[in-house]
Amino acid sequence: MGKSLVNVNNKSVRWNNLTFLMVLTKQKSAPVAAMEEPVKKKSKRSEEENNYDLDTLLKNLLGQCLCSMPESVIWRPFRGLKILRQEDSQGFCVTYIANWSRDRTLLFVSAVQILCETAIKQNARGLVCSKIRDVCDALTRNEYGLVDFLIELSAHSDRYVSFVSGRALTSFFLVSRAHVDPRWLDKLTENALSTTHPQKMSFSLDVMKRVTEWKDCEEHPLEDRETQPPASCHVLSVSDPDSLDSSQIKCLCIKALEAKWPAIVGKFERILSTSPTQHESTVITFLGLWEAIISVKANLSIVDTKPFYAHLANFVALLNSRVSPVVWKQMLDLFNEVLCYGSTLALQDILAEEPCSLAHLIVRSVKDWRLLEAIPFRDGSGRFGGGSGDGDRPLLQKAVLLVLKAVAVTVKETRCESSSDSSVCSESEDADADMAVIERSIREVLRQLDNCVKALLPFHPETPLAQWVVQLFSDQDDALVEGMVCCLDVSVGLFHRENASQDLRRALSPAISLAQFLRTVSHGPDVLLDLLVSNETCFLLYLLRLLKYIRRNWQEFASVCGSELSDIMSVFSRLHLAIERLIARSLFPYNINPVLRLLKKCEQMYEGMNA
Repeated sequence: MGKSLVNVNNKSVRWNNLTFLMVLTKQKSAPVAAMEEPVKKKSKRSEEENNYDLDTLLKNLLGQCLCSMPESVIWRPFRGLKILRQEDSQGFCVTYIANWSRDRTLLFVSAVQILCETAIKQNARGLVCSKIRDVCDALTRNEYGLVDFLIELSAHSDRYVSFVSGRALTSFFLVSRAHVDPRWLDKLTENALSTTHPQKMSFSLDVMKRVTEWKDCEEHPLEDRETQPPASCHVLSVSDPDSLDSSQIKCLCIKALEAKWPAIVGKFERILSTSPTQHESTVITFLGLWEAIISVKANLSIVDTKPFYAHLANFVALLNSRVSPVVWKQMLDLFNEVLCYGSTLALQDILAEEPCSLAHLIVRSVKDWRLLEAIPFRDGSGRFGGGSGDGDRPLLQKAVLLVLKAVAVTVKETRCESSSDSSVCSESEDADADMAVIERSIREVLRQLDNCVKALLPFHPETPLAQWVVQLFSDQDDALVEGMVCCLDVSVGLFHRENASQDLRRALSPAISLAQFLRTVSHGPDVLLDLLVSNETCFLLYLLRLLKYIRRNWQEFASVCGSELSDIMSVFSRLHLAIERLIARSLFPYNINPVLRLLKKCEQMYEGMNA
């Protein structure tokens, strides 16, 4: 079987010549073929002749140019398309293209996908094959009703056809961008809302999700070298900056979803309430879309995304032992994205109402409604999931991080409100009283979190939370650093009062977290330097706040560190020198001077203590 391998949109797409089998029905007897007329070979040759137009189109697309193809061959597959419908054994309406085999249908939708992806890449380079552009423009004008056909194929009996049709439609929307007809998006959202067919629902939601998640990024230089159009190609120069901006199509998708979002959310809320173990794939696609819309990575405006925060509380109540672990994890991902503490909320002076409301609900759910006891850690029911085995560590990590974020947001919100009130009324006693009430709630939440983790994982009963948080997240840099930022901010927020709880103070001690973190990285300053240079974690924020804490609370910090203080300060000293070496060579990517000043101050305090 002949095979070829081509890179398309950073993914490998393998095209195989498919073997077609004759299916004999019971109603007809099998014909006896003469030796000189091999029936199967004739059938295969006939199929290949019928697919000549698509094979030629694909071959030219993979060569980055359609200039050598006659327009009659290019448009032949698009003419005369007719969708037929029939009912399957489950009562769902399934669709297929009249007189087309499953394999020709796959070739067709794959050709559409590769056409659009090639146009997107060439647009990004600024040079586009003129005929590829003409074909995309004609499809964008919907001259052949392509969008309707692709949406109809969401109900195709073959899941691969449905999947590739969704990918093709996503690529079509991204290449069309501002020229997308809003009615197409309305039809797509209605396709998810007006059916109980899980495949059709997943199709529509996944297309919206992929468009929302799309990133306008530069391609790798090696790939650029390998995928240039041939010298004979008539290339057009692209100078329109809007042709590279996907924000318009993202906004159109969000607007189309916004009108129907309450109904879509209500539909999935009913599914999870009545049949939590059914349609898991569709539920996960829906939750993934919700997370993508809210995510800061989508680069959508606050005004556009605000309506999508309205129904979060209903889904917190759906976190129970009847819901499968995979859906639990997706819901926790959604809530963790709303409480994006390290990247957003920790940096804001005034917090928005929506994340604060979710944080309050998470705190209440843990404290009053025993949310942590419903975690299906071992894929069972009952307290902490029941069952046996090693358990679902990633699920527990997501749950712990969510609780830490909720606590940090609650403390930060209370401090902001207290600071505002105190500045106007000078009522510091009331501010302390408010913080004391919050502290009691936080103490109970963290007590339950501590008990939950120690019941599920083999930590020593006396291990403080500040230590096991680092051990729990030791395999996830981003979650580890964000968890340490949460513990640090809660500690600073609660314990500025003289009468704060000493037990809770030790449980959240920033010195204990730092000591365990440095033990985890074998006291290597290079790891800290890598985290500072990388943009994948909030380590710069953590280090800045940690050093400020050490400067203000030196005696307490030194006392808690004890015999490990010299090792910790040695790491800081070597980090200081490593940063200065990079600065001297102009290699540090941003202004790191605030960190250097704090490191120097901490080193001076350490030297003064030993003088």
